[in-house]
Amino acid sequence: MKAVIFDMDGVLINSEPLWKKSGMLVLNHYGVPVTYDEMFNMTGIPVPGMVDRVCQLYNKNDLNKSEIVKDFFNKGIELILTEKPIMDGVVECLELLAQKNIKIGIASASPLSLLLNIVEQCDIAKYFDYISSADDMPYNKPHPMVYLNAAEKLNVSPKECIGIEDSKTGMIAVKAASMKCVVIPNSIEYDHSYWDVADWKIKTISELKNII
Repeated sequence: MKAVIFDMDGVLINSEPLWKKSGMLVLNHYGVPVTYDEMFNMTGIPVPGMVDRVCQLYNKNDLNKSEIVKDFFNKGIELILTEKPIMDGVVECLELLAQKNIKIGIASASPLSLLLNIVEQCDIAKYFDYISSADDMPYNKPHPMVYLNAAEKLNVSPKECIGIEDSKTGMIAVKAASMKCVVIPNSIEYDHSYWDVADWKIKTISELKNII
């Protein structure tokens, strides 16, 4: 194994609750009474997809979705950069990979500018050899493009990479890229059988040291 490629949200930073809170607040502001639990059930879906789904659910397709998406991102970024919710054990994990001379990447659906801002603000930018964003690609997760792009830029065969994910959508993307997959599901979904597709299932990122 020559490279480890991480998803960002829910793996490196505990941003999923903040994104869901952002979506709820912004959509409520636009008159869409979506709940936090409904937003939580869309974990792994990119922001534009979440907005589309919620607007369809509440028959609000006449709203300016592009403006909602913009406000959604801005509010989410504000919350993330304010709270800097880096996961416990992340720095130690990245340090271990660096010591082993294993290449380290990110493959995320979030915009590249946001990813760069987050790793800088959380003081972990120095560990990453490449950051791949699906935001400007033709296909997003569960398509494997963002992972394949990361492997190519890291100059490593996909078969020599491990992808780290916390969502079913991300897991499918990793496996479709012919990579080994580690999943870190949230406690509510942890025992679901669909994680059987992954090669390893762990509860915290600190357990990754037992795999690498």
